[in-house]
Amino acid sequence: MAAFGGVALFVFVLITGNAMRDIIGLLADGQISFELFLQLLLMLVPYAVSFAMPLGMLVGILLIMGRLSSSQELTAMRASGLSLMQISSPVFFVALCGALLCAWINAFYAPTARAQYKSIVSDIVRNDPLSFIVPLTFIHDFPGYVIYVGGREGTQLSNLWLWELDDRNRAVRLLRARSGDFSYDATGDALVLTLISGFTELRDQRDPDNLRAMQPTLSFSNATVRLPLENVLAAGRRSRDLNALNFTELLDRRTELLTAQATADPDLSEQLYAQQIRAQYFMSRSIAMAASIFALTMIGIPLGIHANRSETYANAGLALLLALGYYTLMVFIDWTQRSPQLRPDLLIWLPNWFCLVTGAILMWRQR
Repeated sequence: MAAFGGVALFVFVLITGNAMRDIIGLLADGQISFELFLQLLLMLVPYAVSFAMPLGMLVGILLIMGRLSSSQELTAMRASGLSLMQISSPVFFVALCGALLCAWINAFYAPTARAQYKSIVSDIVRNDPLSFIVPLTFIHDFPGYVIYVGGREGTQLSNLWLWELDDRNRAVRLLRARSGDFSYDATGDALVLTLISGFTELRDQRDPDNLRAMQPTLSFSNATVRLPLENVLAAGRRSRDLNALNFTELLDRRTELLTAQATADPDLSEQLYAQQIRAQYFMSRSIAMAASIFALTMIGIPLGIHANRSETYANAGLALLLALGYYTLMVFIDWTQRSPQLRPDLLIWLPNWFCLVTGAILMWRQR
């Protein structure tokens, strides 16, 4: 029960973090319904479980083994003739079952659910593009622009401010209009902003922050600005990237890349090899993340015994420190995924091997 409680806690934390970043704002602004909000939360569960299960199992093991050790029950069991491996065998069995379940989730269900989640979030704008325009709010969703709308009634807008930014996010142009309207251009996949009765203010391109160097303002009766949705919805368009493919799709992609390398010229073959290593990396990562349950169990049992503490918070803190170190190493390895010469598909197994070897040594010393 301690392990299940730990898994549930970490799933809640991970889902809350993703929801706060991606969809809480959409719900608060009325861009999505509460039913769609719940559906998106459910889609996050498999993705969160892949990270939460190793953490939850580690917390549960440290709590249980720490209590057994502090209450001398472990000593009594060993005095009755049971070895540490016999005492730990139920824990290893549960860890093995959890690793197999997590491997199935990581390899097949989590990538699909995550891709669907990103696709739905990105398509919200296309389904109701005008919902992006929230009055009395500075809108930063369109790269290269900041928009402010004083009021909105249907597609009619009032008191429009639009800042055009350079590549350093400095305002180089301001357009302000008394009124305007938005429309969606399905052919060009863009929002079209029409400004009516306003003026434009140009700034020095070399030093846009120097207000003394501003150019004279120009009045206009009608101006049009196109806001492409391609960059806004880039996450949805990248949903079929390698990290969003399930294990079978990654295996098929790897086979295609190997076949293409056989007939490609040297330069292209090198690029195809890099993609092949990335595909193998994501295949290995999905299994390695699941195997981390067993690896962390191996190191968690002797550490829980050695800690000899019954305090819940102390053991939970130790679990968090171990998990922090483990996932920090995983993050460092993830940075190498685009460096095929480092073989990230093999490096991803290093944290597991470290935990297994260290745990085996500690188990042998505790025997």
